[in-house]
Amino acid sequence: MKNIILLITLLVMTFVNLFSGSRFITIFLVDEEFIVEIAETNKEKALGLMYRKEIPDNFGMLFIYSDEDFRGMWMKNTLVSLDLIFLNSQKEIMEIINNVPPCVKDPCQSYISEKKAKYVLELKGNRSKELNLKEGDRIFFIL
Repeated sequence: MKNIILLITLLVMTFVNLFSGSRFITIFLVDEEFIVEIAETNKEKALGLMYRKEIPDNFGMLFIYSDEDFRGMWMKNTLVSLDLIFLNSQKEIMEIINNVPPCVKDPCQSYISEKKAKYVLELKGNRSKELNLKEGDRIFFIL
């Protein structure tokens, strides 16, 4: 059943990709496969996962930066809780901020990494705990 849901998600994302210009990749967390939307342009990063009413268990967004630096994320117009996973250039988890709640009024709080990161992976809230992810773990993906 899980494979069927993942296949349907992949097909939907492929369809969306064809018409929206969005790009998706597959990443592996522990033994699970995730479909991840890429946020690489400033516009994609600014929009992030705003306005999404739900996030599937094996879906996320990967923010890609050209260098390692301290990264700040916020939850403006985000309707669901998210995990923020900060990765260095070696795709090693540097920090996890778990189950960040949506912003309900301005000004929205910023969540700034304590260590420099090249990537930020956003997942459905509490998924990192469910997967037992921790600092030092590596995430596998090819861009």
